[in-house]
Amino acid sequence: MPSAEPRRGPQREAIEGGEDLATNERSVETTASPQAAWKIWSDASTWPEWNPDVQSMTLTGPFAAGTTGTMKTKQGTRAVQLTEVVPGKSFRLETTVIPLTRFAFECKVSPGSTGKTTLSQAIVVGGPLGGLVGGMMGKQIANTFPALLQGLARSAEKSEGRG
Repeated sequence: MPSAEPRRGPQREAIEGGEDLATNERSVETTASPQAAWKIWSDASTWPEWNPDVQSMTLTGPFAAGTTGTMKTKQGTRAVQLTEVVPGKSFRLETTVIPLTRFAFECKVSPGSTGKTTLSQAIVVGGPLGGLVGGMMGKQIANTFPALLQGLARSAEKSEGRG
């Protein structure tokens, strides 16, 4: 059974390509509870409703580490895999977009100190060409995250009667 805890060591380095990494992260705050945000984010069937980049998303099983699926975006259809899931807190979705790279989307729900919830998404581009491709495209991809995170926030707020 796949672990729900984040991978460390050689296995993660193999996926990320060791030293050739590029990471970019964006965050938004919401008045929705962490539980409401997680409930929506972990229901992949809702993604097209609040994520402007996703046209369809299907998973072959539960929202758990090891589950695979297909995501259709404006840029094409990609095979995806949930490689890490910490229920109620975070998940990591991986895909291959460009040969010799591995794109990992690290998504987090965090309670804030002011009663707000922080929603964060990062892209980590790894593999032999990860540093190069991530350096060229990572910031551009990450700049699309605020729109989807705001969509998620609105959906979570609405589910609690706040939107």
